[in-house]
Amino acid sequence: MKTNFSFVLISSMLLTACAIPRYTERLQQPMPLPEGEWTVSQSNPKDLDNVTEMRWQSVDSDNYVQSFVFEQQPDSDLMKTKTIDDQQGQRNCDELFDSQILSQEPVNGYPTLVWVSECKSKSGAYSKILHKSIAGKESLYVFNKVWRSLPLQTEWDLWLNYTNKIHVCHVNSKNQPCK
Repeated sequence: MKTNFSFVLISSMLLTACAIPRYTERLQQPMPLPEGEWTVSQSNPKDLDNVTEMRWQSVDSDNYVQSFVFEQQPDSDLMKTKTIDDQQGQRNCDELFDSQILSQEPVNGYPTLVWVSECKSKSGAYSKILHKSIAGKESLYVFNKVWRSLPLQTEWDLWLNYTNKIHVCHVNSKNQPCK
């Protein structure tokens, strides 16, 4: 009788553990994306188990949008994230590279960094990237909007407004609720 009770107790504890969500933070990114049609794909870059990338490719241009979740990277140093990105940009952009911080204000209680980088190579390739990184308590969240040509001011304003709406929430928090 005691053995049956132990089995039932252990079984119910295991089932309860399986029912608990793995992560309680969520990246809140408004949908649909602005400006037309997009195709979407999800991947794990370079077969990294703890990184998930969502990529939206514009149907009408070479522009794209990326969202990354770097799981199990709590309280990440956002300036270090920017520095790593800038170093890669400087290596790849042999004619022009510029990077400017637009905002460092917390969003929904989470440290957040928004910046823009611009790149031009001697081969003529150009890109302008709007970045947003959020340091969660469980993961690092990164958003990029990439233009392959200089965007019009109206496009820039539209995407900056969209990017400002992206945030992280916590499913069990009254201070950082998910809506």
